[in-house]
Amino acid sequence: MPFPENTFDAAYAIEATCHASKLEEVYGQIFKVLKPGGLFLSYEWVSTKHFDPNNAEHARVIDEINFGNGLPEMRTYKQAEEAGKAVGFKLVTSLDLATSSKVADGWWKRLDELAWQNEVSHVVVSTLDTFYLAPKGLKQVHNMLRNVARSLVAGGKTGVFSPMHMLVFQKPQ
Repeated sequence: MPFPENTFDAAYAIEATCHASKLEEVYGQIFKVLKPGGLFLSYEWVSTKHFDPNNAEHARVIDEINFGNGLPEMRTYKQAEEAGKAVGFKLVTSLDLATSSKVADGWWKRLDELAWQNEVSHVVVSTLDTFYLAPKGLKQVHNMLRNVARSLVAGGKTGVFSPMHMLVFQKPQ
């Protein structure tokens, strides 16, 4: 980051660092620019303790979420915690707001309720594609987005994925 070391009192990242190929590099840059005692809050997309990499359905869901959202790979919440510690942060809080908040309960439900809209748009896009009225590649992109929406819902329903894992780190004094 183009800032001097020890510049900021606090920093945050919301659904952003999940796109980094090496989380430690991003966290390390944030660590560098925080003042001693400064706080860093990150809101991470992670696989949860319920994710089983040997379960084919779990793996499919996570793979589709990764692909559809341009993620290098899905980290576990533990990997995100460890990345912060590896660069020198003290872990203050690690909390999955998707499961601990009554307000956020069922974050995926709205996507599930709107699944019918995906099917209607699929008919429209398919029709346009059949008559060569849609730009080349639109149908493939649309299908990928439909699949990722389904996988987000499945990840929420099964509890193997959380888009709402909050980590609070502190730079030591």
